[in-house]
Formats: sequence, structure tokens, C-alpha cells
Amino acid sequence: MKSLFITGTDTDAGKTFVTAGIVSGFVNQGVNAVAAKPVQTGCVNGIAEDLEFALKTACLSFTEPILKELCPLRFEPACSPHLAAELADYSISLPSMISNLLNLQTDFECVVAEGAGGIMVPLGNKKLMLDLMVELVWPVVLVSSDKLGTINHTLLSISALRQAGLDIAGVVINHTSPPSSLISKSNTVAIQEYGDVEILGEIPFSPEAFPHQSFVSICNKLKGILSYEFQGN
Repeated sequence: MKSLFITGTDTDAGKTFVTAGIVSGFVNQGVNAVAAKPVQTGCVNGIAEDLEFALKTACLSFTEPILKELCPLRFEPACSPHLAAELADYSISLPSMISNLLNLQTDFECVVAEGAGGIMVPLGNKKLMLDLMVELVWPVVLVSSDKLGTINHTLLSISALRQAGLDIAGVVINHTSPPSSLISKSNTVAIQEYGDVEILGEIPFSPEAFPHQSFVSICNKLKGILSYEFQGN
């Protein structure tokens, strides 16, 4: 298999939720997969909550040294990575981020890396999250939240990814609130039609329990895509 990069149309699209579901689904299907968060902001007491949630959902636990490899850059201010790094008097190195993620593939069959914010989030030194994705050349899963305006946000994101030459594995539509049947159906159809992209699945609004079952078919599709990509390379 090959590794994946999870990005979103915006900050609250549900990237962490989808990352957790995909890693958990892979692990349950016998894949040696792991979640990674190359940079996280809003880390109180150095805790990378997004990474911790994804690992806990997949019932994975690691020693502190490995956790630091899975999320090496942790900043306390809850803001864009470039500003958080600036406030910490730190310069984010894109080559170091890339090297760290590639090194993880030595121990794991599939690394599911979650970006911070959206595609065009700045990292500093005139680099964007998109630049990290381009250098990795991993298939990208785009997470889109099902709300008014998501068609525009999703199509713009698809366009940016394609212009950068990235392979879009598909879109996961995440219902972050109780859906409106008419709008939700229209959103899905429009994104698929105008974006010419596969909808990997839709995640239902589930405030009480994690919807593991919803990720089974998504993971089956991704395993096929990643295995094909791996053989092709």
C-alpha cells in the first residue's frame, strides 16, 4: 500500500474525525497503519489532541518518542502554523517535515497524515501546506463539511489540488450537524458532477458514538486505490 494525506476545505471540515476513521478502519482490516500530524497548533501542555484522538479511536498506543515522531511540531497558540511558529521564534523546515513523514514509512505500511487547516495554510518561508503535499506526492483525501457554501469551497479545493498535479483519491463528505436532506443530496451530486471526483463516502452526524461502520466501505475503496498506485510506481 501507499500512504495518504488528509486535507480539508477549511479548519472545521472534520479532518481529524475522518483521519481517525480511516486509520481505525485500516487497522481493523489488518493494515499496519498509523495517524500522523506533521504540525499542530493549539497544543496545551504539549498535547497534540488531533493525533491523540486518531490513535485512541484506532486503539493504538505508542511510547513518547514515537508520539513525537508522529507529531514533531507542536505549538501552543491556536492559530495558523506560520504565526504559531513565529510566536515561538521557530522556523518550520519543509524538508524536515517531509523527511520525518517518509521515515515513518519504514515502520508502517500506511501513514495517514493530517494537515493543519486547509490546503493554502501558510507554513512560513513562503511555503504552504500545499507545498508539503506536492513534495510527498501521496494521494489526497479531501474532507468536505456538508453545509451551505461547501460546493464552492470543495470545487475550489479540488481545482487547487489538480493544478498542483496531485492525485485526489476522493472526497469524504462529513456531516458536522443534522443534515437537510434536500441540500445534502444536492451538495453531494454537485460536488461529484462539477468536480469530476469520486465521493468516497458520507459520514453521518453522530454526536454520541463514533461511526466506525461508515468507514468500512471508504477504507475498502482506498485500499484498492493505494494498492494500485503502489504497483504503478
